Amino acid sequence: MIRLTFWNSIIIVVGFSFLVVFMDEYMLKPWREKKWERQAASGDKEKQELLKLARSAKVVEE
Repeated sequence: MIRLTFWNSIIIVVGFSFLVVFMDEYMLKPWREKKWERQAASGDKEKQELLKLARSAKVVEE
């Protein structure tokens, strides 16, 4: 039986954090942007601003 020690707890927290960041970056962000694009196309001013902000925040390496 595995005991929950300090280091095991640290590993669990760090692993879960990486999982959440990965899911947000590669799964939820594209879905969220597509949703904003649909709403912005229908004339929602707030979603147009959010979409503009999201596009301006993208970093492009040259």
